[in-house]
Amino acid sequence: MNIIKSLISMDPLIGTVALLLLGIFFLAIYTLTKVKTIAILKKSINYLNQTIQELDHEAKLIIKSDVELKLYQEESEDKLNKLTLLKNLILSSLRILDKEQLFAQINEKIINDLGFKRGAIINLNDQEVKLNIGFQEQEMKLIQRAFLAKRNILQTTPLLSAELETYKELSSSLHLQDFLIAPVKARENVYAIFIVTGLLIPREIKRAEKEIFAIICMYLGQCLDNIDLFEELYRAKDDLEKKVKERTNELVKSLREIETISKLKSDFISSVSHELRTPLTSVKGFSSLLVEEKFGKLPPQAKDRLETIDKNVNKLVDMVNILLDISRIESGKIEVKISPSDITKLIKSVVDFLSPQIQSRQLKLALDVPGSLAVYMDKDLIERVLINLINNAIKFTPPGGMITVGCKKETRNALISISDTGCGIEKNDLEKVFQEFFRVDNPVNRQLQGSGLGLSLVKRIIDTHKEKIWVESEAGKGTTFRFTLKLSENV
Repeated sequence: MNIIKSLISMDPLIGTVALLLLGIFFLAIYTLTKVKTIAILKKSINYLNQTIQELDHEAKLIIKSDVELKLYQEESEDKLNKLTLLKNLILSSLRILDKEQLFAQINEKIINDLGFKRGAIINLNDQEVKLNIGFQEQEMKLIQRAFLAKRNILQTTPLLSAELETYKELSSSLHLQDFLIAPVKARENVYAIFIVTGLLIPREIKRAEKEIFAIICMYLGQCLDNIDLFEELYRAKDDLEKKVKERTNELVKSLREIETISKLKSDFISSVSHELRTPLTSVKGFSSLLVEEKFGKLPPQAKDRLETIDKNVNKLVDMVNILLDISRIESGKIEVKISPSDITKLIKSVVDFLSPQIQSRQLKLALDVPGSLAVYMDKDLIERVLINLINNAIKFTPPGGMITVGCKKETRNALISISDTGCGIEKNDLEKVFQEFFRVDNPVNRQLQGSGLGLSLVKRIIDTHKEKIWVESEAGKGTTFRFTLKLSENV
C-alpha cells in the first residue's frame, strides 16, 4: 500500500493504473476461488443426485418386494385356508358311510371358502341334484343336459378350467363366467360332477383354488369308493352270517344225529357185549375144563383143537371186555376217580409186572423216570394205559430191540413216553391208530391176530382225564407214544 501511495505521489496516472491492475488481480484470484468452489459444489450435487437416484431405485425395489411379499403372504394365507378347509372336510367325513351324508358335508360355507358364490353337485347316473347353492332351476337343467354329452370327457379330465377348449364351449352354452368343473369318480367311473362359479372377488381364478377344488373332488371320489367297499363288505358279512348260521344249524343237526347214532352204537355194543359175555364165559369154562382133561383123556389131535378154541375164546372175552369198557366210558357209566398219585411208582409197578414178557422176548428195557412225581389221575385206568402201550411195544419190537419208558416234569404237566425200536408206522396211518378196529398193516400184525380196540380204549381213558395223547413214528425206525397228565398242586 505504501508503494502505491508513493507511485501516486510521483505520478497520479501511474498510481491509478497500478491500483486498477491490483484490483483486477485480486478480482481474478477471487473469481478463481469461486469457480473452484462452484466445481466442488457441482460435484457434490452430482453425487447427491446419484445417491438420490440410487435411493429412489432401492425404494422402488423395497416397495416392489413389499408388494410381492404381501401377495405371497396373501397367497400363503389363502393356501393355508384352503388346506384348513380340506382338513375340516376330511375330519367331518371320516366316519361317514352313507352317500347322502357325504354330500351333505358340502355346504355354502365350503363353497364360499373355495372363493365362489355358487356351487352344485349332480349325480350323472340318475341326474339327481345332490347339492345346489345359488343356481336357478332352469340353470340346473341346462347344466344337466350339457354334461350328459360330456361324460366321456370327464372320464379322462380331472378338472375343466379356462385352458381347455371344452371349457369355452361350456362357458358359451351355460352362460357362465369364471367357473370350475371336476368329476367325482367312484371306482374310476364318473359318479357325479361338481361345479362352482361366481368368484366372491372378481379376478382370475388362482392356481391354489383349482388345485384344492380338484383335490376335494378326488377325495369325495375316494370316499365313495370306501362307501361302496363298506356296503359290499357289509353285504358279504350278512351273507356269510346267513351261511354260517345255516351251516351251524346243519352241523348241530348232524351232531345230534351223530350223538344219537353214537349212543345207539354204544348201547348196541354194550347190549351185545353183555349178551356175548354169558355164553362166552360158559364156553370158556368148558373149554378150559376140556383142555385140562377134567372129563377124561383126549386124543392129541382133539386136544390141539380144543387149545385153539380156548385161545380164541380168550381173545373174544378180552374183546368183549374192552368193548364194554369203551361203551361204559362213552356213556359215562364208569366212575373215574382222579386224585393225586405217584406216576413214577405206577410206571415201575407196570414194568415189573411185564418184565417176564420183556425177558422172554429178549428185549432191553430203559427206564428214565424221576424219583417220584405226583400227578392227577385215575390210577387203575392209567395202569391199563401203560400196560396196553408197553404190551404194544413188546409186541412190535424184534428180539434184541430196545424199549424205553420215560417220564419227565414240564411246566404244568408230566410227559410220559413209551418208545420202541420196532417196525414203525407209515405216515398215512398215524392219524388212524386210535380208531376202533383199525390195525396197522405190517408183518407183525399179519402174523398176530388182534381186535384193534386197545389203542381206542387208551385214547378214551386219556380223554376222560382231559389230557392229550399222540404218536410219533417212522416206518422201520420205531414208534413213540406220548401222553400228558396234570401235575399235582403239591408237587
